Amino acid sequence: MPTKFTIKNDEISERDWGEVDKSDIWQTFLRAREEGAEGLASAIREMYAVVKAPIDDNLREADCWGPHHEIRQDGTLVVNRRGVIAAVGALAGARAEPNLTPDEKREAARHLAKHYRAMGLELPDTLKELTGEIAYPLQMDIIGEMAVEDVPVAPWADVKSLQENDPNPMEVVVAVPVGKSKRGWFYTEEALRAIEKTVNEQGLPGFMGHQKSDDVDHEFPEPVTHWVGAKFEDGKLYVRGVIDKSADDLKRWIKGNAVRTVSIFGIPRLKHKSNGEIEVVDYQPLSIDWTPLGRAGMETQVVAIGEMDSVNQGEEKAGEVMDVVQKVYGELTELLGVEGEELVSSVEKMKAAFEEQKRKECEALIDQVIGEKVAGEVAQILVKKLLKYDGEPDKEKIEGEIENILNDPEVKEALSKIYAVNPPVVGEEQNSKLVVKRVRI
Repeated sequence: MPTKFTIKNDEISERDWGEVDKSDIWQTFLRAREEGAEGLASAIREMYAVVKAPIDDNLREADCWGPHHEIRQDGTLVVNRRGVIAAVGALAGARAEPNLTPDEKREAARHLAKHYRAMGLELPDTLKELTGEIAYPLQMDIIGEMAVEDVPVAPWADVKSLQENDPNPMEVVVAVPVGKSKRGWFYTEEALRAIEKTVNEQGLPGFMGHQKSDDVDHEFPEPVTHWVGAKFEDGKLYVRGVIDKSADDLKRWIKGNAVRTVSIFGIPRLKHKSNGEIEVVDYQPLSIDWTPLGRAGMETQVVAIGEMDSVNQGEEKAGEVMDVVQKVYGELTELLGVEGEELVSSVEKMKAAFEEQKRKECEALIDQVIGEKVAGEVAQILVKKLLKYDGEPDKEKIEGEIENILNDPEVKEALSKIYAVNPPVVGEEQNSKLVVKRVRI
């Protein structure tokens, strides 16, 4: 029983997470609490992605979510790579919706993201979404159901100054309804009202196309539109924008109906329901940008040379991918009779077995081809050492690689010396001359 716990996050265990006894982790902590082990609170906080209650004598195992470390006999905690990945899968609802509040989900995501970065892994979308490091667009169009003046200008905005010295001033209104996108996310009234609040309190810039998520915190492109007012009415959010004086091309495109969609770029707050549906219950908008026609997503409109239609860029494709992932997950669960972490462990073992079988087949094929092309055990050993092949078991490709080796002048010279000293046996006779089997050297 360790008397002191230490944490080594720079050491990564590759042990199969399915082999780690999670219940034993908690029992170790209970015994350590009884014996007053040093560093226990820090160990518990590091072991789990989130601890939902104060770390004291009343803490229960149910208060701790997402174990992803191993405890060695000396009390050292080391990160288990597969444990971290399994915890992220559980956070995304791979087995069932985790019993966590939105704030607890974000706390867990930040904790797990720390380990992903330490391991040099790219953050999966689940962590990016929950930590606010990925933005999703919500697209909109222009039609004509509401006049520009029907959407009041926010108190902070000075439209007159924005349009000063502009010989061709233009304003637009865009609109997006409450409802489900083609990705399958349901955008709630609360999410749209959050966008309304942001526009009316501070406004939003509008660019030609979206920024990259990685550039949002330090880059500021030149706006082509200034969104100066918003209102929610009859199940739709309407946003009013002033086209910048510098954007003559955009004005012409809008007038010609060649450009009539915009997309709200921002960070959604998601709620995963027990029936598998996903609701967008809050939304932190970053910009409302002009996008090409035909993007998939919400049914939206642009009204009054300005109505707004919201499309989540790439939602349709993402939805198709998720459908396939869920179908495969269901089939594997039914086939193997396990789910969640056990399913991940089983698939990893199957993959390892497949790779090992492929390696053995390739090794046997290499030996076969070398035996057909090169005479003499010593020469065969040399050629095999020189062969660097890690592809699929493909006889034609292996033959080609061996031919390249045998045609190398230095290899020819080396083989000549080998055969001079160790002539290969041909039938019952030994010949001191260079002898190979149907090989060009």
